[in-house]
Amino acid sequence: MDPMDEDKPALSHGQPLPPPPQAPRRPSSAASPSVAPSTVATGKHPAPDPSSSSAASAAGGPGQVPSKRRRGIGIVTPNACTECRKKRAKCDGGSPCSRCAAQKGVECHYELPVRQSKETLRNEIDYLRRQQRNNEQVLAALARPEVGDEVVSRIRGGQSVETISGWLDHAVPSTHSGGYGSVALRTVSPESSQRQSKFRQEGGQQSTLSGPFSSRDQTTPRSGSYPEVPNWGSVDTVPGPRSRVGSWVESQGSSLTAQTYRDPTMTPGLPEMRVPPETWTSITSDGSLVQHLLSLYFCWEYPTFASLSKEHFLDDFSDGRPRFCSPILVNALLALGCRFSSRPSTRANPDNPYTAGDHFFKESQRLFYQEQDHHNLTTIQALGIMSIREAGCGRDSESWYYAGQSVRLAIEMGLHRLQDDGRDDDESAVQAATFWGAFALDHAWSLATGSLPQCSCFPRLPPKPAIIDDIDASLWIPYTDDGAPLRRSYEQPSNVRSVYKCFCELSELVHQSLYILHSPGRPLTSKDLLNIYTQYLNWYDRIPEVLRLGVNFTPAVLFAHMYYHFAILLLFRPLIKLRLIGSLVTPRDVCSQAADAISSLLRSYSQLYTLRRTPSFVPYFVLTSSIMHLAIGATFSKASDAEQAMPSVEPRVTEAIRSGIADLTEMAPCHFFAEQALNILRYLAKKWRIDVEVNLMDGTEALNQGKGDFENLTRPVTSSLNFFAPNVADPDFNCTWAEPRPARGKPDAKVDDVDVDQTAETLENPLFWPFPMQGRPMLPTGKELEEAGFALI
Repeated sequence: MDPMDEDKPALSHGQPLPPPPQAPRRPSSAASPSVAPSTVATGKHPAPDPSSSSAASAAGGPGQVPSKRRRGIGIVTPNACTECRKKRAKCDGGSPCSRCAAQKGVECHYELPVRQSKETLRNEIDYLRRQQRNNEQVLAALARPEVGDEVVSRIRGGQSVETISGWLDHAVPSTHSGGYGSVALRTVSPESSQRQSKFRQEGGQQSTLSGPFSSRDQTTPRSGSYPEVPNWGSVDTVPGPRSRVGSWVESQGSSLTAQTYRDPTMTPGLPEMRVPPETWTSITSDGSLVQHLLSLYFCWEYPTFASLSKEHFLDDFSDGRPRFCSPILVNALLALGCRFSSRPSTRANPDNPYTAGDHFFKESQRLFYQEQDHHNLTTIQALGIMSIREAGCGRDSESWYYAGQSVRLAIEMGLHRLQDDGRDDDESAVQAATFWGAFALDHAWSLATGSLPQCSCFPRLPPKPAIIDDIDASLWIPYTDDGAPLRRSYEQPSNVRSVYKCFCELSELVHQSLYILHSPGRPLTSKDLLNIYTQYLNWYDRIPEVLRLGVNFTPAVLFAHMYYHFAILLLFRPLIKLRLIGSLVTPRDVCSQAADAISSLLRSYSQLYTLRRTPSFVPYFVLTSSIMHLAIGATFSKASDAEQAMPSVEPRVTEAIRSGIADLTEMAPCHFFAEQALNILRYLAKKWRIDVEVNLMDGTEALNQGKGDFENLTRPVTSSLNFFAPNVADPDFNCTWAEPRPARGKPDAKVDDVDVDQTAETLENPLFWPFPMQGRPMLPTGKELEEAGFALI
């Protein structure tokens, strides 16, 4: 059976769309339908039936013979039957038409017209995409020894490709199963669905599974989401995003690095420069290098946290107009693009990879400090790009500062007061993109550091940038120093505007969660926590189909999914030592599943594109998920082997930690924060007495030669805000001008000091946060903790 004959999309009137080119034949003896075929295809009003057509024809006058070539207006259908088309005769649209009815042995049937509505064409495209996905998944499964024979048996048994693909989705483990981050696939029982519905009532929100963007059955688990019923430690865990992504990776046959590439001088998606490079930067006169670096940025980083409109920027960049392009912005983009290149020409010192982009970045700084007024769009955009670049370099204080300056300038310029007045002018589009990019970046840093954002609790927000079909349909092509691959299988619709809009919506949820966690005078309650958690789940259910993992795998889409899990993890991480009274949700279980999902998505990204080309915040995601795995390992080891000096850790936890360290090692050459994250993980593993033997990738030790002990590298320094410094001691907070304070336990220690320290230790801290310099949630203590709906585990 042809797989194209299965699961055809419905037309506007509920009739199935036949696969081209063969149309269903309509027997001449069939009863006349109430709606003519032309009505079904075009959605217009029904044509009159044949009897009324004859009456209208005879009404021309007495004794007048009806002509076969002259018919009255209104009785000719735009969709003639096949026989009338062959004879080039007029057709009245009947079933059968009057001409075919007057002839013997002629079958009257209709084919769909060539002109179809946009909605019909979209349905057909979606149908073909589903069929392609199903075919690729079944073909990939045939190559897997554990399921290949079963797939062949089902094909021989007459099952359709869609049926087999559904079986693979819900009954077969992921291709890369076996690690801690991998997840087995299962279907959700009706009992589980009832418990999920019960949870949504707890959270105070109604499910929006039937919303306009939902395409999933309520009995099917959300890919990459979390069940509302904790199942930590069970064999049947939640289906993660690896299943579809992994099968797509398999279908490609080989990695991106092994492909044949186009000419690297042919940068995809960039117009030809009509002005010399010196118009925008004084660092280089090589126009091909400038375009190469911009292409790298737009391929691997854009549009995550982007505060510029690509189309407007490129138009002014190529023509030399300073309206939506400026030297400070171009130099910032070039500095960020250098991080995705290994060419010596992208480094300030050709022999030192740590200097990649430094010369362009220093030029951006010079231009920024030279400006007398920073209140313009390109400066706000440049500050956002500079923040992203510094985040990748591990300079979190500088990155946080630039992000804060960007959003404050946007608010001072009144960009948040834009009105949706129906105008489609360029200025409004760029202003909206500028504000939302600054807004999202500021909230990402507030989320990562545990602080309130720059906007008020209930901010006034402008309309989100509009989704333009032509821009969304533009192709995303992986571009590297070698150029772009010749194989068209790597081309995907970018869906860049859809990604950006969903990212803005997710940032609004992050805004709400930050004020729930960190508002002084309004301590956190379990009701508030469940309410915002439900909103996160509903957001994930409503994302458009084109952004789901079974449809699109561009870096921006994978990053958006990782950011969602990152936000969920940081929402619950401070509370992993607590349980929610009267709820089935357990913070520790939600955090562990979020960490698993991030690890799973990262493995998919690594297999698709390698980890040397990832958005700048990905190392922060990996660090957060790895710390969660370490915390779980520490809890497990304390409960099972408390007497051992270095207790053992559950094998799958060990595997997850090893995977996280290997991922950070691979990212270290282009993400310098990844090296800092490695030192943090080593310090925390030693502090929490977790014995994890990790065989690091080649070159990792070289990154750390001559840089001292990792314990010293994780201590606070005076030149930083130390957001990610876990090794904080008393002297880092206290300053003694007289004699040094004696260490605890020494004979000459003061009694009062010892008593204060011991008293502090006896009060059990209900929160968990690995970085003392970051903010903590506002949580009540003692009896008020229980009144807020929390209890210690």
